[in-house]
Amino acid sequence: MKRIAWVVFLASSLCGCMATTGNFRPLNERSPARPPDCDVAVFKDQPPARPYTAISQLNVHLEKTFFVPSDFLSARGELKKQACLSGADAVIDIEEKHSSYLETRIYNLSATGIRFLDKTTAP
Repeated sequence: MKRIAWVVFLASSLCGCMATTGNFRPLNERSPARPPDCDVAVFKDQPPARPYTAISQLNVHLEKTFFVPSDFLSARGELKKQACLSGADAVIDIEEKHSSYLETRIYNLSATGIRFLDKTTAP
């Protein structure tokens, strides 16, 4: 019985803890929110060719313990959720920052939420 308890303890310890937070700040007038699971385009390498206006500053913060790193894919879902809540059609100007404190790995992602000016085609 002690062996099973030890294995359960060890397994749960290695899983570690994870915290994810996200928020947005409107840049001008607050845009109407879209559903949290709306379709948002992510332009990581270059801005879209379509005309747009910046409407929000987005932020996602992840912390994981036991030296488990975070990356863009870990934060993408929360980034898109915050973009939807801010009323954005897409995300540009993505900046990633990595840091650590003791055994905690910290990943912060900031980006700009945009609204397309021509609503005739999908993002």
